[in-house]
Amino acid sequence: MFWGFSEALDLFEEYRSSQNEDDNLPAEINILLFGLGDPRHVLKSAAKTFKHSTKLNFFLVEGCVELVARNLLLMAIAFENQQLLSLRGKTHLFMDVFGNTMLRPFSNCYINSKAKVLTDLITDSEYAEKIAPIFSFEGLKYKERDHLEDVFRFWINHEKHVFNVSHCWDARVRAMLGTRYDNRMGAFDWDLHMRLRENGAKQICPQEYKHWRETGIAFTFPEYGQSDPNKTFAVGLSRNGESFTHRGVVGDITTGPYISFGVNCPEEKLTHSMHGVNDFRSTDITERNIYEMMYELQEKNDYVFNDRDIHKYGSYVLDTGKLFNKDQTRSEAVGVCRYDQQFIPCESIKIHFLSVEDVLKIQTKRNHERKYDIVVISSNYFSFLKEDFSRLFNEHSLICFETIQLTSFSKDEISKHTAKIKDYAKAMTLKPLTNFAINKPYSVIKYKYAPETQ
Repeated sequence: MFWGFSEALDLFEEYRSSQNEDDNLPAEINILLFGLGDPRHVLKSAAKTFKHSTKLNFFLVEGCVELVARNLLLMAIAFENQQLLSLRGKTHLFMDVFGNTMLRPFSNCYINSKAKVLTDLITDSEYAEKIAPIFSFEGLKYKERDHLEDVFRFWINHEKHVFNVSHCWDARVRAMLGTRYDNRMGAFDWDLHMRLRENGAKQICPQEYKHWRETGIAFTFPEYGQSDPNKTFAVGLSRNGESFTHRGVVGDITTGPYISFGVNCPEEKLTHSMHGVNDFRSTDITERNIYEMMYELQEKNDYVFNDRDIHKYGSYVLDTGKLFNKDQTRSEAVGVCRYDQQFIPCESIKIHFLSVEDVLKIQTKRNHERKYDIVVISSNYFSFLKEDFSRLFNEHSLICFETIQLTSFSKDEISKHTAKIKDYAKAMTLKPLTNFAINKPYSVIKYKYAPETQ
């Protein structure tokens, strides 16, 4: 729910590769991201826009307002003014918010400050146009903007804004494992080696995976300590005066946030493994890939890898220590600078946030008919697709279906889900771009809309 099960893609390059060589690329490309859970494709594509002149219009559909708020925060970190955060600072802040249930104190302070700025963005259109012109909130209903305002208020430290994420996480682990809870480390190890690594996610190391399954903290470094709850994981928020109730933590607790940025990278030496022991963790690969995105977004130039930009802890068992404040939540107000300077300019993209109701209604709206050149559909939202979903496709559209290949599901479950995608694509007369003849696992299956074949 909070992250995807496929690698970040440069969607412009994917679209260009899907078209015939003699086809002229349009000046603008409309991209629908249907329930992706995180902004990985937006950021990866935006980071590469300096290489072409095509404008990318992203339209994001999520199933709950809390995910809209979280996506907005993660993108705000990526586009933060370089005078306020360094590249390394952005990288580690993004990783902290993206994958850790407990945060560094600095990350908590940033969220407290940014929550006030994000509130102004959704309530003041002139301010939004000045600070963050890449965002458009016109697709959100007023009640959803009010809910967003409540979410941002909940993120700010207050004695009545309680979210004990460690207890919520432990309760879910206990409920899932049942009588196996006392032997949970063995269960975690089995899920990693017999499921995730067998399914293709070989970069994930035992020490980082088991620590994440135990605590909800995926990305750790020796120089940092996590002590504050990550309130962006709270869903089902309901406000009662100054107090809030919530459903707690929902979504994935078996695969982890490693797939989006931590599976592959251009440098083969970073994915080297000896007897099943990786030189670099998935955390280290994630650090490398996010640093590249942050660099290219800011510098508008190709990133050249430097070993000093990332850590190398694949073969080490780190002493991550015990959780700080596991049984408490920080409630005192924090006094920090206001991160309200103009975002990094990126005229080549526009990010439109659509209503959560569009999960079920978008294919029936006439203003979305034949609009999208690229459609990316998450595995969790595949069941929401209807027969008339193809009305959204433009001529020669690229359609990307996320599979559950890089997850902890069994091979039989993965095969059944992939078969459903193939059957649906056949019914919609989509032309496969993925070569299924090659015995290779795919986290994304690609098709091209070809109405002339009907």
